[in-house]
Amino acid sequence: MPSWGRLPVVFQTAVGEAARAHPRLRLVGAPVTPGPEIPPSICLGAMQETAKVKKAIHHLLLGVVVYVLTFMTNGPDFDLWARLAVGSIVLQTGRVLQHDIFSYLPTKALWIDHEWGSGVVFYCLARLFGEHGIFILKAVLIYAIFTMVQKTITARGSKKSATVLFYAFLGYALFPGIASLVRSQMFTYLFFAIWLYELERVRRQERKILWVFPCTMLFWVNMHGGFVAGVGLVLLYALGEVLSRKSPLPYLWILLSILPAMLINPYGFALWRSVVEASLLPRPFIPEWQPISLSGPMQSVGGVKVHYLTGYMILAGMTFVAAGRSIMRTDKLDWTRIVVMVALFLLGARHQRHAVFFVLAAATLFYDQFDALLDPVRRLVCRCFPDKSAKIQTVAHWGLGYGLPALVALTIIPRLSHHMTIDYRRFPVGSLEFIKQNGLTGNVATGFDWGSYASWKLHPQCKVMFDGRYEEVFPNDVFDLAMRFSVRQGDWSEVIRRYHTDIVVLPKSSYTQADLPLFPEWKPVYQDFVSVVLLPRDRPARSYVRPDFKDPAYSREDLSKPIVAPQGSRLVP
Repeated sequence: MPSWGRLPVVFQTAVGEAARAHPRLRLVGAPVTPGPEIPPSICLGAMQETAKVKKAIHHLLLGVVVYVLTFMTNGPDFDLWARLAVGSIVLQTGRVLQHDIFSYLPTKALWIDHEWGSGVVFYCLARLFGEHGIFILKAVLIYAIFTMVQKTITARGSKKSATVLFYAFLGYALFPGIASLVRSQMFTYLFFAIWLYELERVRRQERKILWVFPCTMLFWVNMHGGFVAGVGLVLLYALGEVLSRKSPLPYLWILLSILPAMLINPYGFALWRSVVEASLLPRPFIPEWQPISLSGPMQSVGGVKVHYLTGYMILAGMTFVAAGRSIMRTDKLDWTRIVVMVALFLLGARHQRHAVFFVLAAATLFYDQFDALLDPVRRLVCRCFPDKSAKIQTVAHWGLGYGLPALVALTIIPRLSHHMTIDYRRFPVGSLEFIKQNGLTGNVATGFDWGSYASWKLHPQCKVMFDGRYEEVFPNDVFDLAMRFSVRQGDWSEVIRRYHTDIVVLPKSSYTQADLPLFPEWKPVYQDFVSVVLLPRDRPARSYVRPDFKDPAYSREDLSKPIVAPQGSRLVP
């Protein structure tokens, strides 16, 4: 049978015209006579317009995901109050406190506050925009982290953009690190994502961007003690390049360039020593510093109890599967990526708080491998629906990648609150209002998680035993003594006997009604949902104002109120 190409040209043209008019008459391999030619400029313009529409839809839905993650939790972190207090003092005095002014326990000679810059940012935004300023900051930080993830994926040579569904899952995996209103750690997460991007560019022989590292370190070292994670990341990249038989010199130059920047802080070299000591400090009472356990912590999602780190666990499983698949399919190992991922996985497994670093690295360094895990599904669709596979994949891409997260967001958004709420089920709202409204003064012994809020609420009326700045302010033995009281372990009352205390706010989570006889010299005078206020029995009796701890007015707090350091306080210029 003669091939189509050998038939007369006139016959080919005639059949082509018929096929164009009647598609059912079309023969396999028959040419179709083209119709009127469309100018290339029109085609290009249409493609560009379509690309702009897709990009606009992508960023709109990404903004919705960021919005949901921002307002999903509107409760303040336990340590936010101390950060705001520091920011208030710095903005009013132009200097950083050199010693603690909030506690009545013995403190270190020098208070090295490695988060003072975060406090300034928090308080400045609170002064300008109230509580909405804190929400705006959180949204900007989350969006910037997502942007750096995409830029890193692109820098690694990927031709695919991450879908909104991927970002929604990434947000879920990051949720333990961004669950509260805002934390100083979020600055570390952002800088870590920026450095991942820049280090991937360095691997591709880009040398003109080395200045980015000292410039960002100048801010990082003053925002949060997690700047040591940046130093560790550079060392991991250097080790990986050595194992890949490449020169580590660019990474050594980075280390040399950031050393001077790390000294530009209010404490100089003392900050390095303090952060290193804090990194090695055991924290048996702090849940987020414990190893990852399959038994918890748990949280409720739609009435179902799920592990708090479920997103991290799923991503870790995907990473191991994708890595194994990639290793079996190639003879060349990416040692740098292996070193980074193994080190970050071990770090996250040892301390729950560090799981975020693994999540950020996995999302950026393994995105293409995650996408390749869907190849068997794509091949199955092609075999089952050869004529419609492209259309099915397009519908699935838009439906699952964009439609599904949009639908989920629409069901969640109506339930979100746009105001910061101090939950009386987490904070001793009523007890602190009782102390404040009745003008009680003196030293207040309370739980570890509540110390920062108590200082913000009662300063300068009262001094508080201790709070979340423990590694910065308190000697280890003093902190251990106070922590035993907070969690009711060992000789928990020793701290009250040793250091003069005027008021006790007992956490009901550690103490029960049966424990009150253990305080023979104290009498309960008030209780709210989570705490009980005790006063000395020899204190003169009087009638007290008893605030309703469920009053919505007490669930709000003026974040912009000034906290002024007492006269004579030592300040660091």
